[in-house]
Amino acid sequence: MDIRKLKLKDLEGVRKLEISCIREYFKETIENKWEDLPEEWKENLGASSRKHFRAYLESGLSFVAVEDDEVIGFLFAQMLHHIADAENLVWIENMGVHPYFRRNQIAYRMLAACLKEGIAQGADVAHSTIQPGNAPSIMLHKKAGFFMDPRQVALMDLKDPKLRL
Repeated sequence: MDIRKLKLKDLEGVRKLEISCIREYFKETIENKWEDLPEEWKENLGASSRKHFRAYLESGLSFVAVEDDEVIGFLFAQMLHHIADAENLVWIENMGVHPYFRRNQIAYRMLAACLKEGIAQGADVAHSTIQPGNAPSIMLHKKAGFFMDPRQVALMDLKDPKLRL
């Protein structure tokens, strides 16, 4: 098994795995069924979507785990600048490992590779959003040295036609 930087040739395998992980997450957390979601919404979902993939590819901070030329894990990250008190912040958007390969240090190895590359690119800090009930991800991040911030994240869709400002 190899951990390496994301390449363009990984798009199809990464997309398939990321959608599989998103669908798994949906079963646990969201009331809507995957089949009921609008196609356009599903096509743009995730860091591997055509709309977002190139930014993560070009960042040099996104990694894949590959076994026998098959993508079995992914980590999408990019560098953000001038965020809060950080000049350069590694933003970890999404990561996942195929269920068959979980609990084998793959996510940890991808995370470590991303953080080392972030340091090499001049990052001051790393940020990763984790769902509160995702115990394996929380344990992974704590093992890597992250501290858990108890604040809640507030999001707003500024394109929502029902937006009231």
